Amino acid sequence: MRTKLFAAACFAALLSGCSSAPASLTYYVLHSPQASTEEQPEPAARVFIEQLSLPEYLKQRSLAMQTGPATVYFSPRHVWAEPLDKSLRQALTASLQHHGVAVLPAAVYSPQYPVAGLHIKIDDFIPAFDGNVLIKGQYWKEDENTQPQIHQFDFRRPMQGDGFEEAVATMRLLVDDLASAISDKAP
Repeated sequence: MRTKLFAAACFAALLSGCSSAPASLTYYVLHSPQASTEEQPEPAARVFIEQLSLPEYLKQRSLAMQTGPATVYFSPRHVWAEPLDKSLRQALTASLQHHGVAVLPAAVYSPQYPVAGLHIKIDDFIPAFDGNVLIKGQYWKEDENTQPQIHQFDFRRPMQGDGFEEAVATMRLLVDDLASAISDKAP
């Protein structure tokens, strides 16, 4: 009996010696929580973000990086702190407001006071193997007075360093590029 107890204790000690610490995760947000909100002058336009769609590969927590012409790496240790569509909506709202376009929240939007409905379809939003980060897709505005016009966008910026932190910082700049393009076409 003592031999079995001793063997079990040795086995437990051996197993605990082989265990490793859990891998630490690094969490990222696309919007900038540190950005200050300042009172903006009367906006040139008002929109309501009616639709913001992402490709399936961006609907998961892991950050993605294109590693070749047809390959994508999903990091097990670098993850979004919240769903990317939510963080992208926050970042885009802040950038649009900075560019003079007021984004009405869902609770404020009312058909009684119609505003343009903004639809955004993201096809790609990823750091690429060539050292650039890109955002591509289409957007269009719908209102009761005009026929929607689809605008294609393809913005690319070189990363100034390596790693996911630099990639996310560059992604923030691309969101601002998109907001600038949308505001330039604002009614």
